[in-house]
Amino acid sequence: MDIGFCRDTGLLRKLNEDSILYTCFDLRTHLGNQSAGLFTVADGMGGHNAGEIASDLAVRVFHIACVSGLLAPSYSAPLSIMSEAFNKANSAVLEAARDRELQGMGTTLTSALVIGQDMYIAHIGDSRCYIINGRETLQVTRDHSVVQHMVEAGLITPEQARIHPRRNEITRVLGYSRDSIADLLHLRLYAGDHVLLCSDGLHGVVPDDKIASTVLAAASLDQACADLVSQANLAGGPDNISAVLTRPTNLPSYQAIVSAETGIRIK
Repeated sequence: MDIGFCRDTGLLRKLNEDSILYTCFDLRTHLGNQSAGLFTVADGMGGHNAGEIASDLAVRVFHIACVSGLLAPSYSAPLSIMSEAFNKANSAVLEAARDRELQGMGTTLTSALVIGQDMYIAHIGDSRCYIINGRETLQVTRDHSVVQHMVEAGLITPEQARIHPRRNEITRVLGYSRDSIADLLHLRLYAGDHVLLCSDGLHGVVPDDKIASTVLAAASLDQACADLVSQANLAGGPDNISAVLTRPTNLPSYQAIVSAETGIRIK
């Protein structure tokens, strides 16, 4: 599968507290050998350099636990493996935060596991996963934030949320509590789908439609990521900017699937 990524400090921050990691490997399934990819973005928070430590530790522990679980001889469902990996990452950050200088650190974590046509998501915080294609731009994850609650309550619009003074207040993160729980999702992918994971340094300053048009217009995924960083910095670059972008190959056509299942042909 094609992959692009970017990680930029932005224009106003001195330290980059975002972490990204992707792992590609072959996986034996009931359908035979399949290519798999695990993609993760984390946005750390905490005093001094604690946010950087939290995000880096979380993504590394999460990936090791996920890949080990997937390659184990005994079968476990992917979402169960991701849930257990999330718990291990949460415990690792909590344990590290026993150091007085690291107390109170935490991190968002948004991860996508792609196996063939299936995509499995583990998510906490306000980093995001999108599916972008020629038909639509779908925000797969739900932000765990104060402004998201306000939007859902009808108090503000999504456009107002992007500039609201409480937009950086997160209601659920990894590393703050033993009881932290990730959202777990399962979706199907189709030919032409781009999967984008990004921190709020991108989606918080660049509108979704601009993100989508940039991804679809770029000559390559690496170029798309470079263009997204440029867009965020042109908008002021107020935060760290991180993204992982992939376009899985050998997927069935969405139009063909819809036509076969419903008899409706989509132009």
